[in-house]
Amino acid sequence: MIVEVDLYSGRPNPRFPLRPATADELTHRIAALTPATGDAQPRDGLGYRGLRVLAGPHDTVPAITVSGGLVTVHTPDGPPRRLHDPGRALERWLLTQGAGTLDPEVVAAVGPELNR
Repeated sequence: MIVEVDLYSGRPNPRFPLRPATADELTHRIAALTPATGDAQPRDGLGYRGLRVLAGPHDTVPAITVSGGLVTVHTPDGPPRRLHDPGRALERWLLTQGAGTLDPEVVAAVGPELNR
């Protein structure tokens, strides 16, 4: 799995790979989330919009989107599942998995956005 930090417009977004054990942990963390209620929407606009988890390095369509307290699991044969990410815990955890790989400027730019 590859995680893309949805940060830029007009240039490639930073990406980092997940080790197999971390990908398994991600699957377990997602399984523990509850369905989202209400009209929660992923972040949009300029700047940091969230994280996109891709199945492989050449994929462009995310398997999972993590944004603003909402996790959307996209499936090829059905509607997406929308899950609640309390306190953006999954989003924070996933970003820490790439902290050693990502440019420190990217991590610094995203950090304050997670407190909004």
